[in-house]
Amino acid sequence: MNDFVLTISFEINMHNSNNTIFFNFTYLALKLLGEGLYSDYWAAISELVANGLDAQAKNIKIYINMKDKANSTIEIFDNGHGMSYKDLSEKYVLIGKNKREDNEVDEKTRQQFMGRKGIGKLAALYLSKKYYLISKTEYEESAWCLDASNVKESEIPHLDRISLYDITIETKGEWDKFKTGTMIKLTNVDMTNFGVRTLEGFKARLADFYLLGELEGKIEVAVLMENKDRLVFEEVKKSIAFKNMYVFYNNINNDLLNRLGKTVFFRSSVEEIKKIPRSVVIVDPNTFQVKGKRKFLKPDGKYTENELEYEMKGWIGIHTSISKEEALLNDSEYLKNKAYRPNQLRLYVRKKLAVENFLTYVKNTQAFSNYIEGEISFDILDDNELGDIATSDRQAYKDDERVRLLIDILKPIIGHMIRSRVNMGQQIKAEEDEYYKKIEREKEEQRQEEERKRKEAENAKLIAEQKRKIVQKEKQKVEKQVSALNDKLEIVSGDLGSEKKRNYFLFNALSQDQVNYEKRLHMLNINVGTVEKVITKLIMKIQRNKFKLEDIWDSLKTISYCTGRIKAILRYGAVAEFDTKEESTTGDLFQYIYEYIDNILVYHENMEIHTFIEDNVKFIRKFSMQDIAVILENIVSNSQKHNASILTVRMYKTDRKYAIDFIDNGNGLDNKINNIEELFEFGKSYTNTGTGVGLFHIREIVQEMGGCVFINQEIKKGFEIQMRYDI
Repeated sequence: MNDFVLTISFEINMHNSNNTIFFNFTYLALKLLGEGLYSDYWAAISELVANGLDAQAKNIKIYINMKDKANSTIEIFDNGHGMSYKDLSEKYVLIGKNKREDNEVDEKTRQQFMGRKGIGKLAALYLSKKYYLISKTEYEESAWCLDASNVKESEIPHLDRISLYDITIETKGEWDKFKTGTMIKLTNVDMTNFGVRTLEGFKARLADFYLLGELEGKIEVAVLMENKDRLVFEEVKKSIAFKNMYVFYNNINNDLLNRLGKTVFFRSSVEEIKKIPRSVVIVDPNTFQVKGKRKFLKPDGKYTENELEYEMKGWIGIHTSISKEEALLNDSEYLKNKAYRPNQLRLYVRKKLAVENFLTYVKNTQAFSNYIEGEISFDILDDNELGDIATSDRQAYKDDERVRLLIDILKPIIGHMIRSRVNMGQQIKAEEDEYYKKIEREKEEQRQEEERKRKEAENAKLIAEQKRKIVQKEKQKVEKQVSALNDKLEIVSGDLGSEKKRNYFLFNALSQDQVNYEKRLHMLNINVGTVEKVITKLIMKIQRNKFKLEDIWDSLKTISYCTGRIKAILRYGAVAEFDTKEESTTGDLFQYIYEYIDNILVYHENMEIHTFIEDNVKFIRKFSMQDIAVILENIVSNSQKHNASILTVRMYKTDRKYAIDFIDNGNGLDNKINNIEELFEFGKSYTNTGTGVGLFHIREIVQEMGGCVFINQEIKKGFEIQMRYDI
């Protein structure tokens, strides 16, 4: 292959002139290679930046002008050593030239090169069909243009020399500060799909392409979106929420431990427990074997003559939560959008990103595996003596003994960290159980105290009744004596007597219907009272200038939850056989769901609900009738919003768990959803009429009951949500 490339290069170079330099591939080859190498704009831009770093640049600047998004301009320039005519004609246009074999560069510099395939320049053609290359060495400055706008695919690409005065450099003031260096100016770049939220994560995402702390040069970015925007370059830095990490592994000598928090806070349904600080766990790196020596298989099928050294370096952390709202309580730097995702184990080779998320190789399916973030390097994956195992798009690796070695190194570390996180979750669950037991004990003590007072009142009433009877007897005795005396005196009482009158204002007893009505009002009053307290608390914070944005979200969650419970009471209140004055009851949860659907949800228009319970299966437990009603109402509402006409509810026992599945025949999951966990975030909605609170409350209630809730992503049609409770 190398002989073929050199032959092609020699034949093409015969046509080179002082003003035109030909590539060694056709336009079609460059196009196909470029499209296969890069998955997005950020990967392509990072490749052009890497070229500057390999040119020993101390400063690389990225300028993006997207005032006209469909025809954006990008200028990427550095203060490296620049390229002469010889460099351009013998190196730049030679696709596939291994920079690490360039004898004109000293050995130390060659070993530091990030790339070795000579294909990074294709990133420019991936971004634009027309770009300019301006380069200045200590001897000369030249400008070139590659225009693939109107060419045949069989033509040979070439750089045409142009006058420096024919190029409008929008960052000329900054470019002129560099005595040597190279600029790539891209024109008519289509960035219509890039919004403000994407650009918020741009610098963080770009920073992820490199181990910035180990680079000798710095990277700066300037983005103009509006006419009023000023040209200001900001240094690219890592945006990692270290203070949101609960367990942390680190085997590199740096100041990362000082960036961690001493303690973190975890989500809990109990406010008191949520406020308890938990000490961060630091993993001892000496516990795990991460380096060694061994022989590796070479491209010729033979093993290396000598053992090669390998070592996994870096840090790995496990977040307390990946919910943006909860994570921000621990670290204000937590950033999560479609351009940047914090729950990734980034793998670097030669200080450059090789795999965006190596967790997909480790294949850990434990509950907290997606809470992991880290940055590790394993340079043996790109050793000059060994074969190239990268995939064609340069963003993954093929199955190889070196990849399997790294997986074996990581598995015990990741397993240990996840166990620590699981243990904390179990501890919090135990604390919540004890809290609720304490509440139940206090309620029982209160009930007993009320019962004691009731009996005392009854005894007092009996004593009072006995006294009343005694007084009545005495009164009757006196009345008889007076009557006898009046008879003797023959006193006429006609004018003195008056007709007895009786006034009725209130009934002294309630009917049975009134008693039941009073019970139903009790739970309504509790929920309305909670809403009133939330509103009062908000007003007081506003009046005292202590109002914060997160106060609104917390209040909306409480109000939304109480509103759902109030609606549930109004739905089942008229037909309930249980005591609606109580918060919870103990019974067969499956049967309650069946009866609620059969008696209340059956009246939903345009919706058939089929309910099935496995034979002879009962799920006896304590539960809140209002909470179960909130779950069922939200599930039916979501199905209707997604045009479902049939909802099937299955309740059964399997794998030592009680299971409830809700399956509808609606539109199913929206293609816009990148992360299924976003559906459970409060206020996150993908429909025009939705508020994004239903699934949030469903998960909150199920988890409070000790269960888990999942969305089945494998279903091909419709939507399925599954709930599981331990037996």
